[in-house]
Amino acid sequence: MDPRLLPPIPTPPAQRWREVRLLYLPRAMFVAAIVLVAWMWGDAVAPATLVAEAEISGADSRATQAGVVAGLKVALHQKVRAGEVLGHIAAANPRLLDATLAVIRADVAMLGATMAGATDRQRVVLELARMQLDWMGQRVERAALQGRLQQTEADLARTAPLHRAGLVTDEAYTQLKITRDSLVAQQDETNRMIARLEPILSGQNAPSATAAELSGESALAAAIKVQEAKLRLAEEQLSPVPLVSPIDGVVSLVLRREGEAVVAGEAVLRVTATKPARLTGYVRQPLAFDPKPGMTAEIRTRSTPAKVAVTTITQVGAALETISPSVLAAMRLPPTPAPETALRVEFALPVSLGLRPGEHVDVVVR
Repeated sequence: MDPRLLPPIPTPPAQRWREVRLLYLPRAMFVAAIVLVAWMWGDAVAPATLVAEAEISGADSRATQAGVVAGLKVALHQKVRAGEVLGHIAAANPRLLDATLAVIRADVAMLGATMAGATDRQRVVLELARMQLDWMGQRVERAALQGRLQQTEADLARTAPLHRAGLVTDEAYTQLKITRDSLVAQQDETNRMIARLEPILSGQNAPSATAAELSGESALAAAIKVQEAKLRLAEEQLSPVPLVSPIDGVVSLVLRREGEAVVAGEAVLRVTATKPARLTGYVRQPLAFDPKPGMTAEIRTRSTPAKVAVTTITQVGAALETISPSVLAAMRLPPTPAPETALRVEFALPVSLGLRPGEHVDVVVR
């Protein structure tokens, strides 16, 4: 029998699927992969002209006088507003202030003793001066109590975490609290005494020499003024100086803790803005193009999915500058490279990208 006359044997569907899977499917997947890679290379992986960084802008809150950090009201990563009081700088050496107040107290007592031998006619006129001396004495006492209270509160702030950790006994911690409460009570009582004397003295006029006809009255009045000026200076030195936030932002660094001593001009806190102001990049040598303000550039973020926006060059550096370490790291250069100079270029920040300070983007200058 002629085999050509026999009916063809049907091929099972499993056999046909095997042929498609082994012969045609790999070829189709290869072609699809080539098309996908070409699309990604042209649309999402285009070579960048340079790498730019969203500039981090911040400012330090510095101590305006030497002293001790007291009453910090903020913590790390806490939002603050410009002009907000973040803490205080208290007097650094309470013993020196105590000595100054002791000198003023002795001078006031000496002025009071010189008035003891006055005649009856003089006593009527000098009674106002004696009340002024009493008022000044109470103010001196208040200043001394304020200095001791600040020192006690600083000791209490340093001891509180040690007490919670079990390094300070309950008796010692309780004694500090009792001392603090006692000083607060004494200060309140002194303030009440000053408040009673102040209305009486503020409504009186200074004694005139023609009415009293006292020899040495002008010298006594001048001595009282000198001691009052000294007292006012000591009170200003005892008053805590506020630590103010220079800008709106977030506390990104706490350089000094409560109870630490600082000098005038030393940074205590670092405040960082939550939004960058501009993008900064560097054109490396040899310069592939001459950047000029107004040129258009495309910004592409490194997030997933990537965001793209168009911006312009705002400023171009006048000279080559050393590339910042953070931008060098974003360029994925070898570790510890030699210092390299490049041309600094600044771009306007596209608001639509929502970049964070310090974020890196790829820039294609058209």
